[in-house]
Amino acid sequence: MIKKSFLIFCTLVSFLILGCQSEQMKKFIVFGKWDGVYVAKKDDPFVLNFILLSDSPLTNVTSIDFPEISHAIDDMQYDLIKGDKYKDFQLFNVAVNLRLKEVSSATLSKITLIFDQKYKETFPIGQIKLAVDEKGIFTPQNEYVTAYPNTQFFQAKLKNISEHTIQIKDVTVENTYLQTKDVKINDKSEKQSVRPNETINMYFTFAEKAEQNAHFYIVTPKIEYELAGKTSSTYIDPVFYGVTNLTKEKLDDILKQN
Repeated sequence: MIKKSFLIFCTLVSFLILGCQSEQMKKFIVFGKWDGVYVAKKDDPFVLNFILLSDSPLTNVTSIDFPEISHAIDDMQYDLIKGDKYKDFQLFNVAVNLRLKEVSSATLSKITLIFDQKYKETFPIGQIKLAVDEKGIFTPQNEYVTAYPNTQFFQAKLKNISEHTIQIKDVTVENTYLQTKDVKINDKSEKQSVRPNETINMYFTFAEKAEQNAHFYIVTPKIEYELAGKTSSTYIDPVFYGVTNLTKEKLDDILKQN
């Protein structure tokens, strides 16, 4: 009888322990969704931000991982930054500095949070395409704006740092839900020739490709150009859209996804 009671007691304790562990994993956590194309220069880190809402303080988050590309990560640091409260939820930003090994590209669509160094939970984050490119032939001048509140437009001064005169044929973005429109170089929409060391003004607006969209965007403009009869392309520095403008409507939409 004593043995039977002891067995029941042990079973009950095990059930309670498992129940507590299960409860730890039942936090409400939801991430905003990205549509991103991030082309970094060789040896530069990827600087990423992941916005989330949670009903708990997340004090027991001990590390993070990106399971799709963990084999390709050379170095990674992160910081879990606590923001404002919204309704019954706490706003956080997972700020990440990421370096890849010798790979040309990778895609992120999930992030894993590790709790107490053992419990894991994986969350969708939309899609961010990461790529590494050689040094481009255009470099930003003056104050290059790297973050905009919304996807109204892109504008920059760019200098041709090559030794050649090139002809710009097209300017595009490779995002899933965005495309360029009304592209103008020096206020003109036709093709432009750019001499060595010449600075140009680039401006374009965006059009949505589909009804579905994301909460945040990383845009890396791609310039197609012609040099000595040969067509090639180069990227300019990435720009972030939407992160600096966390409106009530956007936060409500993030919460609806869960």
